[in-house]
Amino acid sequence: MKRFLPYYSLLRAVIWPFIAAILFGVGYGIASGFGLPFMINKVLPALFPSETGQLARLVIVSDEKYAWLPNIIVPAQYVLLVAVILLPLTFTIRGVCQFCNVYLLNYAGIRVLEAVRTRVFSHLQTLHLDFFRKHKSGDLISRVSGDTAHVKSVIVDTTNDILIQPFTFIGALFYIVWIAVHEPGTVYFIASLLAVPIAVLPIRMIGRKLRRKSHSMLAQAGNLNAILTESIQSPREIRAYNLEERETSRFRDEVRKFFRQQMKVVKYDKMLSPIIEIISATAISIAIYQLHETAITQSAVVSLIAALYFAYEPVKRLGGISNRIKQGEAALARIEEILFAPVEVAEPAAPRPIPAGRGEVAFEHVTFGYDAGAPVLRDVNVTVRSGETIALVGPSGAGKTTFINLIPRFYDVGSGRVLVNGIDVRDASLADLRRRVALVSQQPILFNDTIYNNILLGKLDATRDEVEEAARRAHALDFIHALEQGWDTVVGERGDRLSGGQRQRIAIARAFLRDAPILILDEATSALDSESEAKVQRALDELAQGKTTFIIAHRFSTIRNAGTILVFEEGRILAAGPHDRLHRDCPAYKALYDRQFQSPPAAGNPDSTAAHQDSL
Repeated sequence: MKRFLPYYSLLRAVIWPFIAAILFGVGYGIASGFGLPFMINKVLPALFPSETGQLARLVIVSDEKYAWLPNIIVPAQYVLLVAVILLPLTFTIRGVCQFCNVYLLNYAGIRVLEAVRTRVFSHLQTLHLDFFRKHKSGDLISRVSGDTAHVKSVIVDTTNDILIQPFTFIGALFYIVWIAVHEPGTVYFIASLLAVPIAVLPIRMIGRKLRRKSHSMLAQAGNLNAILTESIQSPREIRAYNLEERETSRFRDEVRKFFRQQMKVVKYDKMLSPIIEIISATAISIAIYQLHETAITQSAVVSLIAALYFAYEPVKRLGGISNRIKQGEAALARIEEILFAPVEVAEPAAPRPIPAGRGEVAFEHVTFGYDAGAPVLRDVNVTVRSGETIALVGPSGAGKTTFINLIPRFYDVGSGRVLVNGIDVRDASLADLRRRVALVSQQPILFNDTIYNNILLGKLDATRDEVEEAARRAHALDFIHALEQGWDTVVGERGDRLSGGQRQRIAIARAFLRDAPILILDEATSALDSESEAKVQRALDELAQGKTTFIIAHRFSTIRNAGTILVFEEGRILAAGPHDRLHRDCPAYKALYDRQFQSPPAAGNPDSTAAHQDSL
């Protein structure tokens, strides 16, 4: 349980419902362990008189033998009535306590689960992009949704059992001792409790195995979710390449692996209870055999068996607790891989404000590589004045996307520094820095929400008029008004209910609304048809006016008018300048340009065009 102690702070928000649940649980445990056996011993003789016809006295009746009880005698004519009332009353107290315990415990548990999931999700939002490249999205979903439930089970359900099961056991034990004092022949039943320590041995052995199997099962659940997520996100590609059978086969194989891992967990989890029951039944049978010649009443025997049942039940539950803790530890280990993942792009201790109104960007001796691998950028030096348009060209893998990712500080440089308006981006708050950057990418991500709300993401406190003006400037109003639900149209997951050009114009409207001084266009028109590209390009030209603009594009027609073109090769800026000068003086740039414009694709071969574009 030590590993879970730091997470018990999550109970603060629900401490009173949780304490109430524990108190009701204690009441349930005492009513079960002591109350029921006691009632059985006292009520059964009243309901079923002895052969002499004498009615036995109830618990509320006292004599010399029960001198510690109140000296209240029930008249004989009311003994049966009290007996009939007392037993259901005991069950009523037990049932009410059980219901309140379960209800309040579920309330506290669901709130804790909400807090655990929120904490994990919140930390995910702070992690750098490299973390998401290393982990499958389906596996991360499995950790946030499934593994957190196991942690909640330990913090709430297990703690509840740890606190209340001993009361059931102690109540039952107290009754056994009490009746042993008054019925000397029952001492053999107490000897059967010696089986309790024996039951601890299988709990420990099975628990060790269960932890290992649970970790494997949770990891396999992550793999299964990863395949499911990939398939759901790629329906068009799967059908286009006739991959339905392949995907079904992959999923079936993972389901079978998950099944095998589940059954291993089930085997070790469920074998514990029968083992403890066998040990308990054996001990009770030995005790009963010893009692066959003793003068003990039938009601005392029945009540003792009930008490022993309630004494062994907590032992079984504690065995289950051990199993839950082992499964919880396996889940917690996976969750802590997220919670303890370093925040590599962290907020500065004392952030410096970025001067407003300008969009100057400078790279000073910047070197950067992923995962301590070979540098992707090598000693890059460039200064971009406010309002200037910069185009980035070069072969795939030359470092263009990495270059622009360093401006909004998606990653931190390995050496050197990136400056925005003279402030090192590492010294500015992330919110302040990113408010000054608007990004329009090749595949803009729209959320499964209305068109209005997707544009509003650019500036959450914008007015309706500002949102509509942004859409107008992005040339999006016509198609928005043409939709049946207009602004209230839900765009679908990743914007799949809209065309590529419509999605792009929504993204541009979002950038208009943001009105940031630095604009990044990452192949913003490369995936569009000619008609859509023309509309989007007009919107982009208007958006870029007066802004410091960085353009990555495969098509030279979209970048040749840029004020400065940066030519990248193997992580270095090979040359910089306007198109005419680079075409004249830079062989690498001339080769890239001529390959696209002087070697047109063969008629009817669109794949050739794509090959030219990929060379940029």
